[in-house]
Amino acid sequence: MPKLFGKFALPDLPESKPERQNRIRAAAGYIPVPRTLGSFVILVTALAFFAGWIRNELALTLLGTVFLVILVYCFLGIFCIGLIHRRKLRSLSMTIVSEKVTVGTEAELNIKTNSGVFWSFPAILVRCELCLETKDGRVIRHFINPSAPSAPSALLGHSAPGFGKYSNFPVKERGAYYGENDRFAVFDAMGFFRFSLPVPQTANPRLFAVPLPAEEIIPITLKSGGSEQRNEPHYRKSDDHTDHRPYVPGDDPRRINWKLYSHTPTGELLVREGEPEPPPRSRLLILIDTEVDGSLYTIDEGRRAVDLLCESALAAALEFSSRGMDVCLGFSGGRGTGEHSSGSIAELSSALAWPAAVFWPRSADLPQAPNDRAVLILSLPRNFADQSALDRFLKNRGVKQEIDIVFISKESENLEDAARTCVNIYNGRSGVHAARVTVSPSRERPGAQ
Repeated sequence: MPKLFGKFALPDLPESKPERQNRIRAAAGYIPVPRTLGSFVILVTALAFFAGWIRNELALTLLGTVFLVILVYCFLGIFCIGLIHRRKLRSLSMTIVSEKVTVGTEAELNIKTNSGVFWSFPAILVRCELCLETKDGRVIRHFINPSAPSAPSALLGHSAPGFGKYSNFPVKERGAYYGENDRFAVFDAMGFFRFSLPVPQTANPRLFAVPLPAEEIIPITLKSGGSEQRNEPHYRKSDDHTDHRPYVPGDDPRRINWKLYSHTPTGELLVREGEPEPPPRSRLLILIDTEVDGSLYTIDEGRRAVDLLCESALAAALEFSSRGMDVCLGFSGGRGTGEHSSGSIAELSSALAWPAAVFWPRSADLPQAPNDRAVLILSLPRNFADQSALDRFLKNRGVKQEIDIVFISKESENLEDAARTCVNIYNGRSGVHAARVTVSPSRERPGAQ
C-alpha cells in the first residue's frame, strides 16, 4: 500500500534481494527442524500409509495415523512455543558467575530474564544451552531449564520475574573458552523436532579453566643465563622473630634463637628460618611451546600433552619463585611477551589457561625473549625440527643468548625415541642446552585421560 506524505502518495520501494533473504531466513528460523529420530518416524509414517493403501490393511493405516498425530502435535507445539517466547529472548541473559575456575571443579551459570517464566506444553521442553569451545577444540555443552523457579523465587514461594536461575556445570579440561552464541532451544521429549535461536554473547573468552601444578616438579638444571643455580639454600641473618620452627637434630646450632628460648615457657628450642638469599640468576622466562606433531599424537593426546606442559610449567614457576626468582611465563601465540611475574599460584595459573595445542604444519610463534633473562622452554617431542616455531625462535634470539629446552612426554617408545632425537639435534646448536624428561603414568593427575 502506498505511504502518504502530506497530500501526495509515495509508492512503496521494491524490497531488495538481501532484505528479502534476511526476512525469509528469519521466518525459517522459527520452523522446527526434524532430528534423526524424527526423520526416521516420518519415513515410517509415510510407509505405513502407503502400505496400508496398497494392501488395504486398516492396522497399517491406523499405525500411520497415530504416528502422524504425534508428529503434528510435536511440530505445532514446538512452533507455537517458539513464537510465544521469541520476544523474551530480548531480555534473556546467560552469564557465567565466575570467569576463572580450577580444572576438576564446577562453574556456575546464571540465566536471567525480565519477561516472566518460560511455560510450555506437555512433552515440549524449553532449554537454554551454554555453548563454549577453546581454540584447540575442547567443548563444553550445558543445558538448563529456564522455566524452573529460581532459588530466591522458591524461597519467596512464587515465581518473580527478574530473578536469576543458577546452575552448576563441570569443567573437566583446561583452556580459555569462547562462546559468541549460546542457544535457546525448544524440542519434544521424544526427540522428533528441534527449534533453536542464538543468544548473542561477547567475542572475548567467557571462562578460564586454570590448571593445577604438577604433583612432582620435573628435574630441571638451568645452564643458561650465567652461573649455576644453587642446589642448597643459603640464608642471611634476620632480626625477624616471626618465622621459626622447632629444632631437629642436624640443624645448624648457630641458627638456634637463644633469646626466644629463654622466654619460652616450655623450654623448646626454636630455629630461626632466616631470609633465603636470592639465587645468582634472579630473572627467568618460562616459554611453553604448544606445537604438536600429529604423527606422534592424536588430537586428544595432543591437548593432554599441552596440559602436561602447563602443569609442569606452573610447578616449576612456583618453585623458582619460592627461591626468590622473578619468573615470567609465555606461550605460543601469546599476546606480547606473556609476562606474569607474580609468584602467587592465582596469577601464574591464570596465564596458563590461554595456551592451546597447535598441530603442525599450523604454527604459532613463541614470544621474543629479552636478553636480560634466563630462558627455559618446555616443549613436546616431534619428528621435525626445521620450519617450526621453536626453530624460528632459536634463529631470532640474541647472538650470545643461551637457551634451556626440556622435552616432556609420557612413557612411550615412539615418544622417547623422538625426544632423544630432539635432544641430540638441538644440543648440536650453539648456546642451546637440551634435555628430556619422561613422566610415568603414576605421576599423572588422577582422572586425567
